[in-house]
Amino acid sequence: MGTESHLKVSKNEDEIRIESSEIRFCYTLRQGVYAVAWLRDGNEPTENIGFEFRYGRRYYDQEAVLGLHTDVEIKENKDAFGTGVTLSLGREFGEIYIRQNFWFYEDKTFYLTNLSLEGNDIIQTNYLAPLSAKVPVRSKARLFSVKNAKDPRVLYVPFDNDMWTRFCAQRTQDCGGSYEVTAIFDDASRHGYVIGSIEHDAWKTGIETHGNYGFVTSVLVYGGAASAKTRDSRGGHGNVCGKCVTSPKMFVGYYEDIRSGLTDYGNANTIICPPLEWDGGTPFGFNSFAGLAGRISYAAYEKTSDVMLELENLGFKNRDAVYVNFDGDWFLLSDEELRKAVELVHKRGQKAGIYFTPFACCWLKDFDKEVPYTNGKYVYRDILLRDEDGNILPTVSGSYPVDPTHPGNIMRVEGTMRYFSELGFDYLKTDFMSHGACEGVHYLSDITTGIQAYNYGLSHMLGILKECNKEKPFFVDFSIAPIFPYQYAHARRISCDAFGEIEDTEYMLNAMTYGFWENGTIYRYTDPDHVVLYQSFDKPVISENEANARLLAAVISGTVLLLSDDYQNEEAVERTKKMLRPEYLELARDGEAFWPVEMAVGDGASSMFVREKENVIYLAIFNYSRGKRTIPVDVKRISTKLGAGALFVSADGKRRYDGLEFEIPLEEMEAVLLSCRVDNDVARG
Repeated sequence: MGTESHLKVSKNEDEIRIESSEIRFCYTLRQGVYAVAWLRDGNEPTENIGFEFRYGRRYYDQEAVLGLHTDVEIKENKDAFGTGVTLSLGREFGEIYIRQNFWFYEDKTFYLTNLSLEGNDIIQTNYLAPLSAKVPVRSKARLFSVKNAKDPRVLYVPFDNDMWTRFCAQRTQDCGGSYEVTAIFDDASRHGYVIGSIEHDAWKTGIETHGNYGFVTSVLVYGGAASAKTRDSRGGHGNVCGKCVTSPKMFVGYYEDIRSGLTDYGNANTIICPPLEWDGGTPFGFNSFAGLAGRISYAAYEKTSDVMLELENLGFKNRDAVYVNFDGDWFLLSDEELRKAVELVHKRGQKAGIYFTPFACCWLKDFDKEVPYTNGKYVYRDILLRDEDGNILPTVSGSYPVDPTHPGNIMRVEGTMRYFSELGFDYLKTDFMSHGACEGVHYLSDITTGIQAYNYGLSHMLGILKECNKEKPFFVDFSIAPIFPYQYAHARRISCDAFGEIEDTEYMLNAMTYGFWENGTIYRYTDPDHVVLYQSFDKPVISENEANARLLAAVISGTVLLLSDDYQNEEAVERTKKMLRPEYLELARDGEAFWPVEMAVGDGASSMFVREKENVIYLAIFNYSRGKRTIPVDVKRISTKLGAGALFVSADGKRRYDGLEFEIPLEEMEAVLLSCRVDNDVARG
């Protein structure tokens, strides 16, 4: 069969072949498995890829359908991803119909696939795996291998950012699970595969990999993940129900630079579901938690607004207003003080932010306390999420999960959003969001999974915000939250809480090392958390080197740049003024994340991050140790546009490094920002 897309398609009674300029795909009809190879680098094909599913009380794979007649449909296709062909394979299996779907596109290095169960009656299942591959015993085959790999790794991506979880580039012999997406790659060449879900309406996606020394032996990609790491402590994933139940659509691609692959994956999600739009500029400002916490007061807020005005005059601003944000202890102020605070900053041309936990009851002690905005109809006991036996789910991070579909919580969220809007707030930070995605028994019986409930609750909250703020932009920032779904917020915190010490900087940059791709794709900004430059409320004063490292880390994160110190302390004010360098602020205004130079750092953070802007390459280098360190630099790893003539210079001109390789000596906890112009002379060098 020929196609207008120029993909080569052939079919006989035994197999189907589809080939593009990038991918060769071969499906064996009798066995119900396929092989796929990426042509560019001559990698070994990954063979024997099948599927798995649960129906009733049993689990099945492609061997269960051996010998059954296969219906085949191949169509030319043009959609938002491009021009290509779709392949649909169906088999009758008792009273249900099993369907595999594939999408191939010309000139794309990825394909898409899903698995569905269809029937005349309602089907329910909590497990659909459109990709399941295992190396047969004593076979020398390899799965998703990179030719001549020197440092093969498998990326662990956490479900959310709670409990100070970390990303990790695991060695193949140590790999295990990941959530929503993974990468199988060789760090030496940066070549590798990206595999993950691009639909997030009903399922949590799990990816299980196992391997030996230097290679992967099994890969399983499935909808239906539930574990302590998804904050599910009781039971499994909820059933998805309907006459047609479909897995998440999965993305499987190969890239010469795994960083580009992860970014491509992020963008693929936005083709399915666009991100929340924002044209108000990168937020600059203040968040109260680290600096003030429970010491928040109207006087402290007023002083902070004063300092923000001073900082604006020093360049700490973007085209939109500077924000002055309350965090979790805002309830310590009266309604009158909150109203005065918002009026104060608005009169000064600033904007006001506030904090809320829509799906969690934080440190709840009285279950019979009335739920706000419910007119006495509900108490907290009513709205808490329960398991199948009617038991209230245990706390996660000290907070009880709330049922996002319960009318009492709907009233609570709606009343709070209207209250914030009536007061005139411009920015909402939401926290403990993962609680809304917990599996449980929901008030609305047609919502049967945590992700369905999460989407339901967030859609309602965002709808109320839009209704109440038609005449002005309203910024939404997720704090502790799953990576997906993403379309309800302009920003998401890339890590859990990060304060001002060098350990906080390293921890946050671990998330940037492997999660940089979230910036500018699924979220407009990645939030590095509040930036402490002097002292957190419960910790000692940090050094200037620590402060500079924390600020630079926030700048390169692509960023929501919110400072957090107690500005009633003049030493904190002076430290902040000293730290806010013009070159930092210029980069921060762009809201674009730097890429890691190296990714094979286990559960640590890369020491170098790079970004190209208007023919200038910026390089940020960090020393996370409390002792001196020398960082070796290989220019070829930074950019293919640079040669031996490359010259990296600091903004003050005191640091200058040239050549293809050099070393950068750093003091304890020191960080530096260098830049190099790209021109023809450099390229020739």
